Amino acid sequence: MLRGPQGTLFGAGSEGGTVRFITPSPDFDEMKFYARSELATTKSGEASFEAGAAISVPLVKDKLAARVSGYYRRDGGYIDRVDYTSGNVLDKNSNWQDTKVASASLAWKATDAVTVTPSVYFQETWNNDAGTYWEVLSDAGKGQFNNGNAVANWNRDRFVLPALKIEAELGDVSLISNTSYFYRDQKAQNDYTVFEAALWTGNPFYPAGMYAPAFQYNRQSNFTQELRLQSNNPDSPLRWVIGGFYAHNRQTARQFVQDTFLPDLFESVTGVPFVAVFGQGLVDDKYTFVLDKAASTDEQIAGFGQVDYNLTEQFKLTAGLRVAHTKFSTSAQFVGPVVGPDVDDTGKQSETPVTPKFGLSWQANEDNLVYATASKGFRIGGYNPAVGLPCGVSSSPVAGTALGNLGLSDRPQQFGSDSVWSYEIGSKNKLFGRALTLESSAFLIDWSNIQQQVQLNACGFNFTQNLGKARSKGFDVQFQLKAAAGLTLGGSIGYTKAEFTQTVKGGPAATLNLVTKGDDIPLNPWQIVLNAQYDFAVGGKDAYVRADFQHLSRQNADTPARNPANGVADLTIPGVAEVNNLNLRAGVRFDLVELAVFANNVTDATPLLLRQHDVGFSTLYRNATLRPRTIGLTATVRY
Repeated sequence: MLRGPQGTLFGAGSEGGTVRFITPSPDFDEMKFYARSELATTKSGEASFEAGAAISVPLVKDKLAARVSGYYRRDGGYIDRVDYTSGNVLDKNSNWQDTKVASASLAWKATDAVTVTPSVYFQETWNNDAGTYWEVLSDAGKGQFNNGNAVANWNRDRFVLPALKIEAELGDVSLISNTSYFYRDQKAQNDYTVFEAALWTGNPFYPAGMYAPAFQYNRQSNFTQELRLQSNNPDSPLRWVIGGFYAHNRQTARQFVQDTFLPDLFESVTGVPFVAVFGQGLVDDKYTFVLDKAASTDEQIAGFGQVDYNLTEQFKLTAGLRVAHTKFSTSAQFVGPVVGPDVDDTGKQSETPVTPKFGLSWQANEDNLVYATASKGFRIGGYNPAVGLPCGVSSSPVAGTALGNLGLSDRPQQFGSDSVWSYEIGSKNKLFGRALTLESSAFLIDWSNIQQQVQLNACGFNFTQNLGKARSKGFDVQFQLKAAAGLTLGGSIGYTKAEFTQTVKGGPAATLNLVTKGDDIPLNPWQIVLNAQYDFAVGGKDAYVRADFQHLSRQNADTPARNPANGVADLTIPGVAEVNNLNLRAGVRFDLVELAVFANNVTDATPLLLRQHDVGFSTLYRNATLRPRTIGLTATVRY
């Protein structure tokens, strides 16, 4: 995990950081085998289990090797879907999830200097229902979690990722080519029953028998090519890398919101015929909204480079630069009574972001390093398709929101990239004969032209706009201490203060703020992670016991959703909750096998991680918390 902007080496202009997912490579010399299985039970829920294995085989010694792996996991559910009027259980432990993964790679040494590694990675997940529960139907403290959705919120997400890596060692220089193609196919059913009832009749508690499923389909096809040339002489005072990057990403989306009950419900509540207000009936006598389709393409070409130069044996200077040209285009066609006249909109946007990086480090000795970095990152901009006509017909601001009379012509057609400047100073130290390892840092991040989503609560549409600035600052310390024979202590302590530094409104006619200067960005200010492991022998075998504890402090400061200056009428919305989570594990290692028992969320804590409602004036809240206490057994085989 690489923190901060990484555009000069990794990531296509990443703002906050980059996660490098590195799979094991085939081994040319010997066969290796790894397998893992797990069985666990969750309080007030159903069992979870997994099984997976990987094998690496040298096919031709020093020339050709292959590695294949497969994995299946079932995470058992613990939230029941019930009939909210009667309490009858419709689907017990409905929020279970299945995950399937398979991968294969081949490594071929074409020559002593050239290695070719094709690979393919496949993953499919199935979420049977949402991981949120209805506050009014549940008692988290007693382990009772229920949702009253009319239909299940299921989601199937499948992707395949073939890739080709070519490495060539050319004396003191290495040439690396990475080519990949990412294809993702996602489909979901989301329950819009509460949303439709609340938005159009003001009451989220829909009549018995009503159901309004929304069917959503998304596809992505992303092609990426990167070439890099880099020095590989460790004795040279100058080390460098230069490269080029190209990406072509396309995404298509379709959505069909079915609500055959809405016309009669609307008329029974308002006394006005549905067609008289909306000007038309349901599409195909079924749909209130049809998006068919929205297609977007973003394309990026970039050049990047970085040099590291040893000014002395102890001082190293780093400088990097990435220059990119990005193009974004989109089209959207949607129809339906909640849209008004049919919308068929297209648009495009382009930019040329420049993101530099600077660094200076001092290696006082082999045990102590001090460094400072400054780097910039960006996120590509885009285009906002037109919103439905009902979004602009209200003659007054919507109660409890920051929005005014926002019409079709008022929404910003384009939004640009937002960017961050990240500054960090830190040190890495090994003390007391290397018994104590410390990594400490302090940071300041300035975030500009923030891409914020503006919700149009009067109609359910939204758009994105560059609104405001924010600043984040803090520190963190990571440590590991060999406290005694067999006993290792470790952890991290971090603090973050992040707030908006500019007041902004959601539109030209808005009377209330979207964000007020001084509002905190929602987060846990203090983040403390502690762990302890004791290794010992039992019956001639290596054994261990381990404890991991996480504390996330409560945020009491005003966030945009809690500040009355932003038009919030419901101040019962809590700040970010405190989280305390204790996990325990104990295991024994045999020659090839390791057996371990574990308990996660030992205290069965139920912090309020999420509390939200579909529209701003709704009195129905959906909550989320930690998975209840889970106890299990893990077996691992290594050969």
